[in-house]
Amino acid sequence: MSKVWFITGTSTGFGHHFVEQLVQAGDKVVATARKLDAIQDFKALAPDRVHLAALDVTKEDQIQAAVQEAVNVFGKIDIVVNNAGYGLFGMLEEYTEEQIRKQFDVNVFGVLNVIRATLPVFKRQGSGYYINFSSFFGAVSFPPFSLYAASKFALEGFSEAFAKEFASFGIKTTIVEPAVFATEFLGHSLEQTEKKPEYIPYYEAYEKGLSDIKIGEPAKAVQYIISIIKSGNVPLRLPVGSQAAYTIRDAYNKRLEELNAWYDRSAEADSK
Repeated sequence: MSKVWFITGTSTGFGHHFVEQLVQAGDKVVATARKLDAIQDFKALAPDRVHLAALDVTKEDQIQAAVQEAVNVFGKIDIVVNNAGYGLFGMLEEYTEEQIRKQFDVNVFGVLNVIRATLPVFKRQGSGYYINFSSFFGAVSFPPFSLYAASKFALEGFSEAFAKEFASFGIKTTIVEPAVFATEFLGHSLEQTEKKPEYIPYYEAYEKGLSDIKIGEPAKAVQYIISIIKSGNVPLRLPVGSQAAYTIRDAYNKRLEELNAWYDRSAEADSK
């Protein structure tokens, strides 16, 4: 039986591949983007199974309108893919106030806005599924992505909590943690700071490390994600790509080592 998917950020990257693959599989899709001109080609794929909606995740009125359109056209929403987001590249003191607030407005509050708008639909149905795109940066942080990582840490924090809150309503949640893929994340969608010369060694180290990273194929990643979702055996967190799995495991192991080193002494802070 076909599902109805509501997907944010479908003009490029993972979102674009989601629409293409889901339509080919026979599902129904509400494809959203800030500019409808960028996704008009989707309509030709399957006019009766694709609905296009203008949606900027920072504008609550657009979100509410797009959700209502989805229900009006298809009668329900089975799966919400919170894919819209972007990266902010730079050192902490280089970020402007506007850049910091925008990063959280899109990557954190934007996701929360979509969830708040679709939750009543899921509760009425007694079922639903949130797919929230994080990153391996949702588990580990390093320069020059401190604020981007912070936004993904926040997403993982509230997603983990509401996964438990919503479970009794028949609503499932999965946090997707991709590695580096050949999307626009490292291209025109990556917002950058004005570089300070004293941080040049950090940037050079980042560039050197990036050259050693295997860049993944987004179409293959989306195929993998969809296969897991449709299998019914879904985890709370889903690393995507070997680099993500390795990096996250390494970060957790180091965290456990540090925790174990200080575990016994932590009791010194307890009341007597």
